[in-house]
Amino acid sequence: MFRSSRRNATLDLDLLMPETPLRQTWRTRHDPDIVDAEFVTIKETSFRDYGNDNRRTDYQQAAPKAVSAFSALRSFINWIDKKLSGLSIDGYSAIVAAAVVSVFLLSGGFTMMPIEKAAVVAPIDPLVISHLSFVPQDAGGMEVLVINGIVENKSDRVQKIPAIRADLFAADGEKVASMVIEPPVSEIDRGSSQGFSAKFRHPGGKTPEIKLSFAKTGVSER
Repeated sequence: MFRSSRRNATLDLDLLMPETPLRQTWRTRHDPDIVDAEFVTIKETSFRDYGNDNRRTDYQQAAPKAVSAFSALRSFINWIDKKLSGLSIDGYSAIVAAAVVSVFLLSGGFTMMPIEKAAVVAPIDPLVISHLSFVPQDAGGMEVLVINGIVENKSDRVQKIPAIRADLFAADGEKVASMVIEPPVSEIDRGSSQGFSAKFRHPGGKTPEIKLSFAKTGVSER
């Protein structure tokens, strides 16, 4: 009797387990604990609407830095140096000379220069006594002083000659004698001169100081 071999045959099958779908898990993010914190107060500013991106970009650009005084001075010195480098020898020498003169004048050079003052014209006396001389002489055993002088007319018209007063002073300034000398003529023509002479008794000691003047006008000797 024949038996079927299908019963004894073993089925060879590969069975695959269904794939488990991935589950999306959400993890809660925990920030680290803050150990130390520093709070800074920020000044509130008014909101500004710039309107468009172009203006906002221009506004956000950094402002130009202010130029310091030292930088400006340095730039000015460099500019001067370039200008001087382009000058000729004669031009450079002229600039140096002008700078030296300016410094000299500003440092007090004007004080070393003579300052001309406005001349004050004094009234000119028409008659002047000049060319005086005092000569001691012995007249008959008596010592005398002989006075010689000239009266000049400085005016442009005829002048009358007043009497001439002679005063004698000792060395200490004390007045020791006085006398009046009559002129040889009563008047003198313009631009002319007239001489005169007189004798004094010597007061003794050193030769005294003698001062002459016109008796009325007060014109003194020159």
